[in-house]
Amino acid sequence: MVNTDKTMDTIVSLAKGRGFVYAGSEIYGGLSNSWDYGPLGVELKNNVKKAWFKKFVQESPYNVGLDSAIIMNPETWVTSGHVGGFSDPLMDCKSCRARHRADKLIEDHGGKAEGMTFEQMEEYIKENGIVCPECGGKLSNIWNYNLMFKTEIGAKGDKIGYLRPETAQGMFIAFKRLLRFYRNKLPFGVVQLGKVYRNEISPRQGVIRLREFTQAEAEIFVNPEDKTHD
Repeated sequence: MVNTDKTMDTIVSLAKGRGFVYAGSEIYGGLSNSWDYGPLGVELKNNVKKAWFKKFVQESPYNVGLDSAIIMNPETWVTSGHVGGFSDPLMDCKSCRARHRADKLIEDHGGKAEGMTFEQMEEYIKENGIVCPECGGKLSNIWNYNLMFKTEIGAKGDKIGYLRPETAQGMFIAFKRLLRFYRNKLPFGVVQLGKVYRNEISPRQGVIRLREFTQAEAEIFVNPEDKTHD
């Protein structure tokens, strides 16, 4: 097989046939980019996790492991800015109702959306005559779509919580306890492997862009006044 034939669809099809991954909820029609790991896939995944953890924790004199909760006090995500800013800028087609990310529309047109405000993206789209790529219809104004999954906390479900979209916040919350573990000495690193959840509006690229996935992350804490660590 030549390199040009090695598309993502081809690779995913091969992985499904060899027992690495299966479509999630398959007998009920599946769910976009929800995947189960088969007999070979779960072995491969566990080997990668073990190798990563060994490299960054067990073989490091500075790093420690952590396994923080998936559901935390919702104020965590307010303070971190995720409630207000962990979002995609979406636009709806007024004709066919298709939904598109404004930044992707700009980039597909050859522009650069990084660093743009919503107003700047809307202005760019209007000035360059960008329309719905599916039917050519006019687009709505940008609206904010938060990527975090909401859940209900408590028997009455009267408190809103979130499934964590990243593992770092658990490390930051545990910082004081970890600092005490290290007898108030910096630098040290905190490493975590765990499930995270992002309510992607358009999951795609096989097993690459998922709503549920395992994230490996390391946060290194240093004294900003200690120049020996620059």
